[in-house]
Amino acid sequence: MRSLEITLGNYYPAESAVHRLDPRFKLLAVTFLMAVTFITRAPWAVTFHTLAVVCLVRLSGIPVRYFLRTLRFFLWLFIFTGILHLCFTPGRPLTDEPILGFLQITQEGLARGGLISWRLLAIISLSALLTHSTTPLEITRGMESLLSPLERFRFPVQDFALMMMMAIRFIPVLSDEAQRVWKAQRSRGAHFGRGGVKRRANTLMSILIPVFAGVFRRADDLATALEARGYSPDRRRTSMVRLVWTAKETHALIFVALWILAVLALERMV
Repeated sequence: MRSLEITLGNYYPAESAVHRLDPRFKLLAVTFLMAVTFITRAPWAVTFHTLAVVCLVRLSGIPVRYFLRTLRFFLWLFIFTGILHLCFTPGRPLTDEPILGFLQITQEGLARGGLISWRLLAIISLSALLTHSTTPLEITRGMESLLSPLERFRFPVQDFALMMMMAIRFIPVLSDEAQRVWKAQRSRGAHFGRGGVKRRANTLMSILIPVFAGVFRRADDLATALEARGYSPDRRRTSMVRLVWTAKETHALIFVALWILAVLALERMV
């Protein structure tokens, strides 16, 4: 059941340069780095981009084992994506005979499957780095500030930012609720890896139903807490802490710009 432990969305407290950066900068930097990830395909560009992400994780002060726990939950997604492209991409075959009589592995499928899996890995790593180094409240403030020009078009910026913050925050809540229900069922003598398909499906339902019931209960408690604190979607909310752009954000912006330019230059060299 350790596979249900999700650290994505959890803030990891640390005194690092990445943690101290303005949340607006981190949101913009992650967005542009994700965009660059989608257009990167050259081997040298992929290598440089990967090493830069690894260096950024080390700079953030987040333990490697803690960070890998986030990626471990999505391991099945990386494997499934790679196998899907490996077997169903047309091109030059790697083997003389198809696997299982109908699956033909191709060189193009191997390259494309590896590239798509790497892109997913890089995007999830950047997302995890953002949520581990920025509190949900800071993400909300940064999002409100970046989207504030949309208020001229009557876009509910504050409500949208609050909704996104709650969505991020409920990812680890869902994991914690699943862990709690699983341990409770195990204490009652439940065995999750035994029996046929029907028995395993019934066992899975014995976890899913209490988990969603618990999540809905927590959502209802959250709504009650917001009402008790006077929350109203029709009123504009203020913040005690103002976001200030300093020299360290400017230096970080130059670093990210050079990072992106280096990836694009390596991409054009091929």
